[in-house]
Amino acid sequence: MDEIEVLFNDFLKRYGEEFVKQLRSSLVDVNYPYAPGYNKERSPIGTANKDAGVGFGFSQSLVNSIEAVYNFDAFEVEILMNEYWRWVNQGRQPGSYAPIKPLQEWAKIRLGLGDQEARSAAFGISTNLYKFGIAPTFFYDIAVEKLEKEFERNQEEIAESINDFMENKVLKEIPRNNEIEIKL
Repeated sequence: MDEIEVLFNDFLKRYGEEFVKQLRSSLVDVNYPYAPGYNKERSPIGTANKDAGVGFGFSQSLVNSIEAVYNFDAFEVEILMNEYWRWVNQGRQPGSYAPIKPLQEWAKIRLGLGDQEARSAAFGISTNLYKFGIAPTFFYDIAVEKLEKEFERNQEEIAESINDFMENKVLKEIPRNNEIEIKL
């Protein structure tokens, strides 16, 4: 692997890990209100998290599901997380029921309920989502904003690294006949 590939791979790894960190942080470190509904019309009531001994404000399974997967050959990084992240980020307007099966699985894992209790809880949750929706958290947007700030803060360091690479590797290795081949 030549030096430019190492440089790009290090960059991908650094900012892939930073994005995962920012996504997790924007879920855990922000104090989101408990179930206010999409239009903030629902009072913050409910004891499901308290009864289950679960902290308020974020889904631990969503936080734990966030990971970066690298394809260094294509210079790509893919961020994976539970597919319901969109609903957590964008919210859900009232007027449509959520699918029961994923809610039932969530209730079994998160609340420690048996099959029948979890199914009952899933119907209740889906009904509340139909009535009130769910407020957006914009955690993804917050993380992107934080990543952009981190990138801006490090732009000088990145530019310096590229300049060093160009001066020490590329410019010194230009053949006398000036035939330059650039590969990625």
